[in-house]
This record gives sequence, C-alpha cells and structure tokens, in this order.
Amino acid sequence: MTIAACYFSTEGVVLGADSTSTMFVAGPGDQPGCLHHYDYAQKVFELGRDSTAGITMWGLGSLGDLSYRTLIADVADEALASSAPNLGEVASLFASKFWSQYEKTFQTDLACARSLHSKPNRTQDETNQLNRLLQALSGGFCLGGRWGLSRQPSALELLFNPTLTASPKPSCLALGSAKFWGVPNLISRLLYGIDQQLFHAVIASGKWTGTPNDLFNLVSNFALLQPKDLPLREAIDWVHASIYTTIKGMKFSHLV
Repeated sequence: MTIAACYFSTEGVVLGADSTSTMFVAGPGDQPGCLHHYDYAQKVFELGRDSTAGITMWGLGSLGDLSYRTLIADVADEALASSAPNLGEVASLFASKFWSQYEKTFQTDLACARSLHSKPNRTQDETNQLNRLLQALSGGFCLGGRWGLSRQPSALELLFNPTLTASPKPSCLALGSAKFWGVPNLISRLLYGIDQQLFHAVIASGKWTGTPNDLFNLVSNFALLQPKDLPLREAIDWVHASIYTTIKGMKFSHLV
C-alpha cells in the first residue's frame, strides 16, 4: 500500500508519502519466492543537493538493478549540468530516463501486457493476467517545488502503466490544490463522500435510476472538500494528517 500526496500552494509545494513497501524476494535454488513487507522505504527525495525541489512516488517498488535514489540523483545532476530552466524540463528529463530503464527492466512483461491489452476478445484468464500486470507495473511520480532562477513554485505528475508505448508526459497540477495517489479511497470518501470505485459500482449496479451527474450532484452536497491555498505550515499539517489517517484506516481495514 502506498499513499502519496501533494499540496500545491502559493507559498510552496508539500510532498508526502507513507514508508511501507512490498517486494518479491526469490527463494534459494528452485524454491519459490514470496512477498516481503517492509516499513522503512523512502518515497520522498530531494532533486539534487540542498535543493528547492523534490519528488514523491507510488506504485512500482523498484527498477531492477537501478535504485530510484540513483535515478533521481542522476537526473538532478544532468538537469543542473544542462541548466534546465524550470521544473517542467526536469520532469520531462526524469520521464525519459525512467522510461528507458522501465522498458529495459520489464521488457518481457511489458510486451505481454501490451499484447493482451490490444487483444479484442480476451479470455477471463487473459483478463486476469492483464490486471495483475497493470497492478504490478503501474504507478507514478510527482515533482514539486521550484527550479532554477524562478521563485514561482510548480507541481507536475507523471503517470505510467505497462500499456503505454512511450514515456509519460508531465501534467501540471492546479495551484491551490491537493492530490492523492496510490490508495486515495479513504481520503476521497472523507473529503467527497464517495471514492471513484464506489461511484462506478453504484452506477453499474443497476439500482441507481439517475444519471452519473445526478449521483455526483447528490454526493457533492455532503462533501467536506479540502482547504484551498493554505499557509505552508498548515499545508504540511494537512498532508501529514491525510497520510496518517490513511495509514491507520488501512491498517485496521480488511482491505489490502
């Protein structure tokens, strides 16, 4: 489980994430491996030394023999050496370098996922296989802060999955907004009264007689929403509270 967050205010960008990770550990010899759960993964990094920009991540836990720490450091070094003018350029550079390693590390699985995704009449077993690959090989990154001479902060997200055939394009987040990735359903229910999966489940159940907009309008009347453009210290508190709430909520939930 990962909960990653970004709050983008006029005073700066706050990034946060939990520290849990799940990794496959191979068994000795011919023995099968198994999943191991760790508590101290780092998911928020500086982009360079003494930097005013950072990055957080969710989803895919590793890139084979290249660590995220090394990848981020290499990107920061190259961005500084090339005098990248803004965080958008850094995000594009990061996307390109990440994608190159992603394609190299997961070549066989990516080819399988893309073949299954493009197949018009998949069997149930093939659909299940595709869903497993989507779950295992999807994720994203959020870069936030300021870069170069500009004092104006910015935040960008990069989303990827194994069905893409080219590196993901950075997308700018709106000023004064908060966004959550990974396992956002608890915070979505808290803020908006419903999460995306539950919303679609209600529509697909056949028991809702209105339109999707009718359901959206009904639920939005009870939304708590989220504060807009908080002072920076309050934004830190908001991100911390959101992540802590999700961690504890999922800890005592039957969900995994």
